[in-house]
Amino acid sequence: MSYGLKRISLIYWVIVIVYLSYCFFYTPNFYLTIPVILFPLFAFRLFWIDNQPNVLFWGMMLQWLPASTQLLYSNFLGVTLAERMKEYSFPAEMMELATLLSTVGLFAFSIGLYLAVRKLRFSSMDILIDKYSPLGILVVYTSFSSVVYLTTNWIWAFSGFVQYIYLFFYIKWGFFLVAFYVIHKRPNNLRWYFYGFIGLEIFLGLNSFFAREILLIVMFSILGALQIQSKLNFKSFAFITIGVILLVNYLILWSAIKRDYREFVSNGKVTQSLMVSEEAARSKYFDLMTGVDDKQYEKGIEDFVNRLGYIQFFAACLDHVPRVVAHQDGRVYFSALQHYFVPRFLNPDKEVLDDSKHTAEFTGLKLSGAKEATSFSLGYIADAYVDFGYFYMFPLLLAFGWLFGFCYQFLVRKSINELWVWILTSPFLLLLNINGADTKKALGGLLIYFLTVAILRKYLIRIVDPFLRAKR
Repeated sequence: MSYGLKRISLIYWVIVIVYLSYCFFYTPNFYLTIPVILFPLFAFRLFWIDNQPNVLFWGMMLQWLPASTQLLYSNFLGVTLAERMKEYSFPAEMMELATLLSTVGLFAFSIGLYLAVRKLRFSSMDILIDKYSPLGILVVYTSFSSVVYLTTNWIWAFSGFVQYIYLFFYIKWGFFLVAFYVIHKRPNNLRWYFYGFIGLEIFLGLNSFFAREILLIVMFSILGALQIQSKLNFKSFAFITIGVILLVNYLILWSAIKRDYREFVSNGKVTQSLMVSEEAARSKYFDLMTGVDDKQYEKGIEDFVNRLGYIQFFAACLDHVPRVVAHQDGRVYFSALQHYFVPRFLNPDKEVLDDSKHTAEFTGLKLSGAKEATSFSLGYIADAYVDFGYFYMFPLLLAFGWLFGFCYQFLVRKSINELWVWILTSPFLLLLNINGADTKKALGGLLIYFLTVAILRKYLIRIVDPFLRAKR
């Protein structure tokens, strides 16, 4: 099994043709919709392998959503992107160009990613699972997840190492997918213990200032359910549809209440920390969630689309660069590399990352930043435009995709078997979710995770693998 060999079923083409036909007759965005709606098929062809986690495919889909959501919603409303954005403070006339450049940028990034991973070969997990203990895997996952939860606040005391610890903890999701697969594939009575622990994690996630933990649990549960299917079928599509509907509904509700909820849990202070008791936070969360009315829900849809369809700042950038601020000729990306390869003791003036400051510089917008505990990122695709303009941004994006693919294929080749491939590479779902992320943070997340795992993987495998295999 390898990348680039997945045949695209006729049903997918029928769905695309039907949707494009609808856009041709009922929306003013037909031509722009063509590349946007074809990208999922392109990514599916390159990165889907049956019976695998397919984190590269899903990671690219998470990048596609910010580039496509505003357009898809405009198609639903039957208006142009400019008409939809005319009441906002962003340059509405630049939204179509921002959408097009973002989509073409994703094609370039995907090609670079594919070039790095195309020679990889994978085997089925099924030939391995009899060698591993479902109970041992469950114990490792629950133990690792508990450590992550209990040390989330404590690790910030080690400011020089917090990023390395935080990103290393992404491996938790590799253990999650392995546990999900083995527990459902092997005859055992552990499923309800597993479901119970997931329920506990969701419950504890209600105390958070963000909805991230709940969202990740749902996302990786959907991936887990799909990978136990031998191939995509009607049941798979039904599950995906139901899962997406429930997830989107939750995110709309969260968008509707998050301002009031955060105001309450922060106790009115400028912070992203919980300033009230966990019981009070949970109580307020449930009260707000169950009290959303129709007007709030409609506002939640608008807020959700604007948050997910994160290209407004790119549109502002297109209006500002080079009209006001000149192209940077590579300085933005070079600064991102320098930030992580030049340690602070060699550069005492190394800046503290402030996404909003960077975004304000290249959009001309007045934005709140770190002092107000908020952050607005421009995004790595927009940064490529800032550096090199319309055309030369794409080779840079191809190279950036290749770098992600190189790190991924290195960890695949250095894993002792397919189970450890899943454990070490599953976090790439999160590492690839960078459309709208500051380039320094996108690059830093990749490099820190890769270097940390590349150094520690031998010790991790040596310690954990025997425990996973032990029969109980």
